[in-house]
Amino acid sequence: AAIATIGLVYIIAFTSAETALAFTNARARSSIFASPDSEKSIIISPHLQHDRAKQSSSRNRSSTRILSYRKFHDYGWNKLMSENDTELDTVPEELTSNTSPAKGALPGTNIVANIRSISQFPLLAADKKGTDNHEVLRLARSALLETQSPTSEALITPMTVHVLNFVLFPSPHIHDGNCNDNENGEYLGLPIFGADIVSLPGNKHLVALDFQPVLPLGDDDGVGSNGKEKSSLFPQQYLHLEKKLQTIHSKYQKSNSDSAPLLPWGGDIPQQAKRFFSPYALWTRLSDENAIDTVDTVVWQAFQEYIDVYMELMSAVQNDVNAGKLGLGAQTDSNNPVLKGQMDYLEYRRTNDPARPMLQRLYGNEWAESVIGDVLFPDL
Repeated sequence: AAIATIGLVYIIAFTSAETALAFTNARARSSIFASPDSEKSIIISPHLQHDRAKQSSSRNRSSTRILSYRKFHDYGWNKLMSENDTELDTVPEELTSNTSPAKGALPGTNIVANIRSISQFPLLAADKKGTDNHEVLRLARSALLETQSPTSEALITPMTVHVLNFVLFPSPHIHDGNCNDNENGEYLGLPIFGADIVSLPGNKHLVALDFQPVLPLGDDDGVGSNGKEKSSLFPQQYLHLEKKLQTIHSKYQKSNSDSAPLLPWGGDIPQQAKRFFSPYALWTRLSDENAIDTVDTVVWQAFQEYIDVYMELMSAVQNDVNAGKLGLGAQTDSNNPVLKGQMDYLEYRRTNDPARPMLQRLYGNEWAESVIGDVLFPDL
């Protein structure tokens, strides 16, 4: 399952025995992974060598499918920056993209990776005075992995791979005091936004949308980690937005007596990953004949609603920072639990990243390590 990678989904995909077994079987049947004589190639199953009529049909389906992936990506980025803000991208040129030939497919078929990252957010209308370090978002980054045809269209077959990962990191230094330090307030543990859409060989699709907590949530008795108040995912002044998120989540993942949920629960979450899931996680596995349509319609709608709420939260926090209702603490404060929570998250992901073998196989060790450590999960 080394392809279900670049986001939260792969924590589950690689620790689930069921998924691992399915991938092992798929590997044995179709030689989807690199052959012994080619460390940087993926072998696509022989059925890709079909006649031209089938190629045309496949390309039409591919066009529909790639629009599905691209529209997720573009919708998220358009919330953060305009078309004129391309210079804000912070990914080093040598890491922005990479290509590896898909051995066994039509000549010119490649496995293409595209990486993006920004740390400035003009559309959030940060501090109008232009003061540094007043932005409530600190990092946005995405990774898109596609199997592409010789004409650069997404090549869709049951044995090709497509991954979209989109993550937003809020600043860990925001506190609820209106001063220049944190003496009169506690740090706000704003969640990380994580979205993953993963297609694996064997018509397996994994989807996870979540507001990922960086601080432990309260136990069933409703007592938060400080032992003083009921725990919630959002800070108290933004609970109306948490209620909105709860309603959206219920629409997609809660069933009633008359119908099944729009997105069935994807199964148990491994113990080591639970701390990075909120009660509002949309986590599903799709493998039926309607899976692609479900991603293109139901998941697409859920993605828009989730990121809209997240950006509504970030805008509200940004406005409160600009108005002096919230402050920004010292970036070197060793007692900041939110900073520690994000650092723990990043370290966990760097250390346990199952994408590493796949990225190394496709694009080489140096590029893979640089992308993982410097772009996807960089140090604070």
